[in-house]
Amino acid sequence: MNLTAIKNGFIDQLKKGNLSFYIILLIMIILPIQNRYLPPLMIVLGIIWILEIVVDVLNPLKTPIKYRVLLYFFLIYFFWQLLGILYTSDVKMGWANIFGRLSLIVFPIIIFSPTEKVKTKIYFLLKTFAVSTTIYIIVCILYAFIRSLSIINSTWVFNPHPQDYYWLNYFYGMDFTLSIHPSYLAMYVLLSFFIAIEASGDQYLKMKHRVLWIINSLFLLISLYFISSRAGILAAFISIPYLGIQKFIKTNRYRLLWLVFMFLLIPVSIFVINKNLRIQNIFKAKAEEQKTEIKIQDDRLKIWKSAINIISDNLIVGVGIGDVRDELVKEYNRQDEIRLSENRLNAHNQFLEVFIENGLIGFVIFLSLISFMIYLAISEANLIYGLFILMMIVFFMFETTLYRLAGVSFFSLFSFLLLYYKPQRQKE
Repeated sequence: MNLTAIKNGFIDQLKKGNLSFYIILLIMIILPIQNRYLPPLMIVLGIIWILEIVVDVLNPLKTPIKYRVLLYFFLIYFFWQLLGILYTSDVKMGWANIFGRLSLIVFPIIIFSPTEKVKTKIYFLLKTFAVSTTIYIIVCILYAFIRSLSIINSTWVFNPHPQDYYWLNYFYGMDFTLSIHPSYLAMYVLLSFFIAIEASGDQYLKMKHRVLWIINSLFLLISLYFISSRAGILAAFISIPYLGIQKFIKTNRYRLLWLVFMFLLIPVSIFVINKNLRIQNIFKAKAEEQKTEIKIQDDRLKIWKSAINIISDNLIVGVGIGDVRDELVKEYNRQDEIRLSENRLNAHNQFLEVFIENGLIGFVIFLSLISFMIYLAISEANLIYGLFILMMIVFFMFETTLYRLAGVSFFSLFSFLLLYYKPQRQKE
């Protein structure tokens, strides 16, 4: 094959929109498994996007104005963060944070106006993400089981507790989720659950495939028990009933099934979650607190108090993009919270983190972004997009979700990808 044939083949694939589709498909597979490979894929996707514009495969100006407005919100928010470099003390950390959050503009710029190939395959891309997440959970379970096995006196012994850390368990929390923080994996799992529920109700799929998606959705829901993210569990308790109510209202054939599901979900979930060792330890700590009459505040309450103190002193423009941790450490020291200071804990609340970093102006921009996403979900009656936003708001309340690549890329990618999901048009 000569160079001319290779060039023509490349251009042909480019014009069909296949190249950007394949890269996004690869991102769907990689994201739940190992997100450290996302940056090179983002670079390749950006180059392909530019080439697609050059060969007139897509025209961003033809994208619905509402989607362009959402893009503008993301751009404004990112560039306001960029301006924080001008008054931050730790410039090196500031630039590190900027580069770590590039996906806040890379994915929106590219995904807000995808090719027709990507638009028509959104359903397939979402299901690929759900399957990839499921596979990762299965790997976590198998690895936890393998780590729990040992040979003592020529006999296989099952012990899920590390030898030197008997209070930990290979099947819970960080020991279970391996390379991904439990909160991020809980986000992936919950969105995958929503996708699986959508697929289980797809009339165009064969019944055996729909049953498999039902099984997959239950497996994903149960996996939240092992992931043990409190924010994830709370997000599930809030978003899943909302899903059930919407399905009950809009579904004619399976209303009774959804009613039974909603009736059983909460008591069964409470019973199961109470069996979780991490939850039991929290209850035990509270019980001991009451017995000894010693008031032990949750770390998050102490962190949030420190964050609010910083905000009051830097109300309008914040402390800058590189100084959040340093300012929190100073406040921890003033509050004699030595452990929090040594661990250099972040705000554990995305809204407070934004306020500390970007001030009132950045906070208003961020709230406007979220509000416009809510408007899009309502105006387009996009249930899965609404569930995604609801889930993210819950995580934002308890985690600094947009601090790491795993959270930034997930939020920015699906904030636009889910816009093109149209259930009534899905047929495979």
